[in-house]
Amino acid sequence: MQKDVHFYLTYALCMRVEMPPDDAEKIAWANQYTDDLTEADLHGIQTQSAVLGNWKERQVQLSVLVPFHFIPGIDPKHPWMTTRNNFRARKLVRLASNNPFQLGVALHGLQDTFSHERFSGWQETLNSCFPWYYVQSGIPSVGHAELLVVPDVVNYVWTDPRDGKRIDNKARTMAATKNTYDFLTKFFNPTINPAVWQNLKQELKPIFAMDSYDKRIDQLCILSGNDQIHYDQVNSKFEKHHKSDFVQAASTHLAEAMKLFQDLPWVAG
Repeated sequence: MQKDVHFYLTYALCMRVEMPPDDAEKIAWANQYTDDLTEADLHGIQTQSAVLGNWKERQVQLSVLVPFHFIPGIDPKHPWMTTRNNFRARKLVRLASNNPFQLGVALHGLQDTFSHERFSGWQETLNSCFPWYYVQSGIPSVGHAELLVVPDVVNYVWTDPRDGKRIDNKARTMAATKNTYDFLTKFFNPTINPAVWQNLKQELKPIFAMDSYDKRIDQLCILSGNDQIHYDQVNSKFEKHHKSDFVQAASTHLAEAMKLFQDLPWVAG
């Protein structure tokens, strides 16, 4: 999903399941910060790389892209390919249920299994969309790098150049939202009225269809019940007081993810 949407959408969902605001901020911040920790800290942990050229590095693919953004699913022909709502992503969320920062990290990975569906975090031909062009450009066939942000933009409808399949990002985002909501209710409010989701879904449909990113964020804030919430302010506060908590949570997530990857074959360069 687009930058910051991870934060605002997750925060709104947390608030709508009647979670304490402090916990909602922690989970939503960690979810978004997974895209924002782009440089390794003193412990060597980073959860994203902002430099596309670095995506060519096998270590970045294995320890950053795959475990945090392209969790491999269940396709026997492409074992490292991300498939939506896959068992590895779901297990990582369950393992994180008692730690709000780790839960935010794990929910980011789960949400990305929808927006990054059918791509992998390795450099492999599976991800090659425009080989006739990008061989010359130097953009690596890692994840959806060749398509830039197209798979992440909430309201986009696009055609996958690899097979001509039509992709509606609004539908993907709604499915990711429902899975996130289901986990949040299971962990924090299992007796919530089922009508809450049905009403929330109807409220989200026009928001996901908006062309304006800023208006979408504004509406998600209103949906949360806190129209004054702003990621930059929350990030400033949480980086100061909770960055070490995030790093520890991301380290635990990475260790658990590596255990789940042990049965997968190494991908040749």
